[in-house]
Amino acid sequence: MTIRQPVHLALTALAALMLPAMAACGQDAPEASSATREKAEQKAAPPVTFARETDTFTFSYAYPAEAAAIPELASLLEAERAKDLANLESEAAEAEKDAKANDYPYNPHMMGLSWTSTGNTAPLLAMLGEISSYSGGAHGNTGYEALLWDKTAGKRIKPEELFTDMSAALEPMRKPYCDALNAERLQRRGEYMSDDPDDMFNVCPPFSDLTVVPSAVGNDGFDRIMFVAAPYVAGPYAEGAYEISVAVTRDTLAAIKPAYRAAFSNPAE
Repeated sequence: MTIRQPVHLALTALAALMLPAMAACGQDAPEASSATREKAEQKAAPPVTFARETDTFTFSYAYPAEAAAIPELASLLEAERAKDLANLESEAAEAEKDAKANDYPYNPHMMGLSWTSTGNTAPLLAMLGEISSYSGGAHGNTGYEALLWDKTAGKRIKPEELFTDMSAALEPMRKPYCDALNAERLQRRGEYMSDDPDDMFNVCPPFSDLTVVPSAVGNDGFDRIMFVAAPYVAGPYAEGAYEISVAVTRDTLAAIKPAYRAAFSNPAE
């Protein structure tokens, strides 16, 4: 025979039975790993793209989901975007005014900055920014900038802050870089490749003239250093930028500050 209890008594009994199990679940369930939380945050934070076009200028600004997922970094980038837009708007208005006053045609100005991730590890996010601009003349200009975000300290750091001595750390990469650069020059120039040592575009530029940023094939650790030469640095404007990546050596790894060594993977050699 089945005895039916009043509904409120049945619910009370059920709740009493469930409480220990619920408490046990709360005690035993492992917390999500930081890597899992980070991936979830990145999925929740889409990449950011901003564009504005008027009769006097064109402006664009973009950064990836990895940066958008870090509130402090996103705030920094948004402040930079607002400042760059205001500067472009002011410069374009002044240039248009001058053009009208001097009776010559005004060419709309342009500025764009696009950040891309070169590697995202637990301690450090690295990004390369490509800056395009035009303010009259035969052609626009292209430049590059590195942005490293220290996740633990919650601040932007300069590439040289990764090393105890940046010059000494990169010295083992000098010959591999120059060899790879010349191979790429030959690929682009072909039969027009000159061996004139006095030709400025045959010289291997110093690292101080390049944008230097760590990069990674995956997110397990930075395993190479990317050297970016803007147009006119390693070749004429028509050849564009040169991006050469060199594998991190043991000597280079030894010169990484202890606080950032976990961001780099061990060399295969």
